[in-house]
Amino acid sequence: MSSWRATLPGDAILYLGDHAEGPLLMPPTHRESFVEEFNRTYRSINLSITVRAPAPNDAPEDATSTLQIQQAQSSQQ
Repeated sequence: MSSWRATLPGDAILYLGDHAEGPLLMPPTHRESFVEEFNRTYRSINLSITVRAPAPNDAPEDATSTLQIQQAQSSQQ
């Protein structure tokens, strides 16, 4: 059964061995360390994450969301 909702492109792809299992949305900050930690932790059960390059037809980031993330980060410091 398919969903009526449009899907969003993921920031990364979850793999089980060599098979792509599905897209992932990455955390807004510390992406590289998240991927490194995930891959190190779950390598033993053959799971890994690969960050995908943006496709030419991907929508640009929402400036409002980016600004809100930056403001939240600066208020935590």
